[in-house]
Amino acid sequence: MKKIFGTDGIRGKAGEFPITPENIFKLGYIFATISNYKKIAIAWDTRESSLWIANALISGFDKAGIKTHILGCIPTPVLSFCIKENFDGGVMITASHNPFTDNGLKFFNSNGEKISDMEEEKITEEFKKTKINPDIKEKISGIFFLEKEVLKGYFNHLKTKIDTTSIKKTYPADCANGATSLFIQEAGNQLNLNFNPYNIKPDGKNINYKCGAAQPEFIKKESFAFDGDGDRIMGKDFQGRIINGDIILMFLADLLDIKKLVGTVMTNVSTEAFCKKRGIEFYRTKVGDRFVKEKMNEINAKLGGETSGHIIFNELNNTGDGFAIYLKLLELMNKSGITIDHLAEKYKLSPQKVINIKVKEKVPFDSIKGFEQLLKKCEIILGDSGRVFPRYSGTENLLRILIECPNERNLEKTERIIKEFFNKTEE
Repeated sequence: MKKIFGTDGIRGKAGEFPITPENIFKLGYIFATISNYKKIAIAWDTRESSLWIANALISGFDKAGIKTHILGCIPTPVLSFCIKENFDGGVMITASHNPFTDNGLKFFNSNGEKISDMEEEKITEEFKKTKINPDIKEKISGIFFLEKEVLKGYFNHLKTKIDTTSIKKTYPADCANGATSLFIQEAGNQLNLNFNPYNIKPDGKNINYKCGAAQPEFIKKESFAFDGDGDRIMGKDFQGRIINGDIILMFLADLLDIKKLVGTVMTNVSTEAFCKKRGIEFYRTKVGDRFVKEKMNEINAKLGGETSGHIIFNELNNTGDGFAIYLKLLELMNKSGITIDHLAEKYKLSPQKVINIKVKEKVPFDSIKGFEQLLKKCEIILGDSGRVFPRYSGTENLLRILIECPNERNLEKTERIIKEFFNKTEE
């Protein structure tokens, strides 16, 4: 059987394995049964397939004798917070930054944290063994709504952690026509702030399409952006420079007097140098905010995140929370007088590129003829202060190759050599 779980939950083409009505029903039944949770909450993003997936998932919970608490179309981190406050566990229906044709499931425990590898393996084993006839009923008839009452706890929490009264200047927020679209309008009402949101008209198919943190080239200047399920945040200054997760981490670490910072193997070397200069302990993990959070728990760190914009600040939430970080940034920027246009200048990054190569299957690197020699050649060009780091995407059929070097000419030369290698390989 094909693997079910990837880097961040279960994800795939909607209607194909493992994202089929029968499989979703079975997964709902298994999760409810083996977790022994009595109160399970679910939410979703704006993909059209979220409707039938939600109905299949709720029907699976019903089969296990569990009542589902439906929170509607809200960001993943908001669901996470609500679970910790009110429920035993939960499931988010989303494929995050992927196109609308994909969808998936993210499972959460009672702490509002993503379930562990061990729990994923247990679900996988039960999935292989379980035979069940799906009985799917229509529980909801639409997806564009949210449960306002349960969200009040989230907003009240943010008010205790963030001085919203200090926020006089805001920056527009690109909601990627995703899970933040309905939510941010309610947030504006609850917090008495105007966020000037854009890309807030989801139609089931336009999530992440030429918008949001997953498509940074389309972010408007001097604004921030979330991804489809709202757990990432990126920005862009007036020159069009991207304010990525590494810059945001450095800014927060500076102003919040952070002692320990967790990044990933993809984190820019400038972030590590920044930490060394300021006496901050810096740690790297595998790619995935779940691994960042596990490391944070292990070393008792308050702040961590990824280049892609997953930022975890424990005082605000247990997981990457695009909106909460956006609000915290607005507070700190208003209080310090630092604008979005200062960030890229103040926290400079070493030139870095990620080359995405489409692959049919994720074969071991040593089975790609000439790949080892290619990497050695790249290392020579990039020099001692540069690096090349290949990895397969955990959510898509892509080989991602990170290259980093202070010398941009050497970076461009390395990029050209890598692309030429794979063009010849295809031929």
